[in-house]
Amino acid sequence: MSVFNIKASLLLMAPDDPNSGWSDPIGTFSRLQLAVRILATADGPRKMRMDEATSALTGLVPGDFPKAMREKAERVLGVREKVPPEHGSKRVSFPFDQLKPKECTALIQDILSLYEACLFDMTREIKEIVRPNDE
Repeated sequence: MSVFNIKASLLLMAPDDPNSGWSDPIGTFSRLQLAVRILATADGPRKMRMDEATSALTGLVPGDFPKAMREKAERVLGVREKVPPEHGSKRVSFPFDQLKPKECTALIQDILSLYEACLFDMTREIKEIVRPNDE
């Protein structure tokens, strides 16, 4: 699904819903922003970045996202359940190095796509607050 299709589907959804289908747009945005920041700027091996980025999303559930994004949210949020945790460490870490490169790339793209969708909706809401009479 392209960014433009995502934006169009979100704009068509629930015109009476002030949150455009997001249960907590600000909280979800903050978690997605942190995940993207970790993926983009964190040093260290891919395994650590993926672990930290998906850890930032813990506590979110697919129902927190608009219906058009829930399938993608399920994939992203469910990845930690699919990858068994490593044993022998105090911190629960997930062996993301077991993911194939294509799976890792797809997961990163899904996280970015969810973040973009949240940004599109927030941009529209902020514009309505700042310039309510603009079209």
